[in-house]
Amino acid sequence: MKILCAGPTSISPEVLNALSVSKTNPDLDPNYQIFHRSVEKKISQLLNTQATSFFMLGEGIMGLEASIISLVEPNDRVLVLSNGFFGAGFADYVKFAGGEPTLLEFDFRNGIDIGKLESFLEQDSNFKLATFVHCETPSGITNDLNAITDVFKKYNIMTVADCVSSLGGEEIDFDKSGLDILLGGSQKCISAPVGITIVTISEKAKTAIANRKTPVNSYYMNFKNYYDFQGAPFCYTMNENLIYAMDVALDQLLSRNSIELHRTYAEITREIIEASGLELYAKTCPSNTVTAVLMPEGIEAETLLELMRKKNIAISKGVGYMREKLFRIGHMGQNISEDNFKSLFKSLDECFAELGIKLNASLYDMFCEKISSVK
Repeated sequence: MKILCAGPTSISPEVLNALSVSKTNPDLDPNYQIFHRSVEKKISQLLNTQATSFFMLGEGIMGLEASIISLVEPNDRVLVLSNGFFGAGFADYVKFAGGEPTLLEFDFRNGIDIGKLESFLEQDSNFKLATFVHCETPSGITNDLNAITDVFKKYNIMTVADCVSSLGGEEIDFDKSGLDILLGGSQKCISAPVGITIVTISEKAKTAIANRKTPVNSYYMNFKNYYDFQGAPFCYTMNENLIYAMDVALDQLLSRNSIELHRTYAEITREIIEASGLELYAKTCPSNTVTAVLMPEGIEAETLLELMRKKNIAISKGVGYMREKLFRIGHMGQNISEDNFKSLFKSLDECFAELGIKLNASLYDMFCEKISSVK
C-alpha cells in the first residue's frame, strides 16, 4: 500500500531496520544516555535552537496534555485558540488541570485572524498562557506561528503550540518564534514509528514550572522529570528501539532540504487540484504538509477512499462534521516521492472517472509536467 494519507506516514527500510536493533539496557548503560541525549539534540538542531528538547514515550497527543498538566495550576486562565478540530481540545486538558479555559474560535477555512486576536487581547489579556495548533491537518491549514507568538509576547503570555504535523515539514525557528513549548510527534514529517512525543521547552517555561505554587499532579506527565530528573538518567525505562529508529529518521530528514521538498510538493498539489476544477478547503494559509479537498457534490469521501484502496493507495477523509465532505492528501515525510505521487494522481484520475466526475484536466498529466520543471 502506498501511504499518501495525513499520517502516520511511510517509514523507510533503514528506519524499520533500526527499530529491530537491541544493543543494551538503557537503564544501566551510561553510554546509552549519551546517545539518547544526542538524538534529542537533533530536534533542537532541526528547530535552529539550543533550547532543551526531549522525548516522552507515547503518541503525540500525550505531549499536548502533558504541557498543560505541567504548566497550569488551579484557577489559571488559559486562552485556547481554535480554527480546526484539534485546537479546541486543549480546553479539556486545561479543565483536567483545574484551570479556566477561554475558547477563542476562528473560521475553519482560514488561518488564525491576527487582527481578531489582537482586538480580543486589547479587551482581555489576563492569561497565564495561550495554546494553538500550528498545522491543522483536518483542514489543511498552517497558521502563521511567528505572527501569533508576536502578539502574545506583547502581553507576556506564554505560548504552547501543537506542531505535530508541521515539525520537519514547515519552517520553524524556535528562538525567533518566542515559543515556550513546542510539541511534536514521531509519525508525521519525521517518518519514524508511532510512539514518541517530542517536546522543546524554553527557559521561561522551565522557570514557570519550577515556581509553581502547587505540585504537578502527575509523574508521567511532569515535564520537569524529563529534563531535570534526580538520581537516574531517565524517569522511566526508555524504549531504545524507538530511539534508534528516530535517530535514523532524523538523519534522513536533516540530510535533505526537507522544508523546500514539502513546499514544492504542496504547491504542485494545490495548483493541479484547482486546475482540475476541484476546490481546496483552505482559503488562506494552506499547509505544506497536507492538502484538504472538498468532495464533489453527492459523493462521500469513503466512496473515493475505498476505490483508492483497491488501487493500493491510502489517502485520508475529513474529520468531525467534515468527515465525508473532504479527502486529504499527505505530502509529508517519506510519503514524498515522484513515484508515489504519480501513482496517486493517476489513481485519482481513474477513480473520479469511475465516479462519473469529469475533471478539467488530468491530475497525472499536470503533475508530470510540473514535477519535471522543478527537477
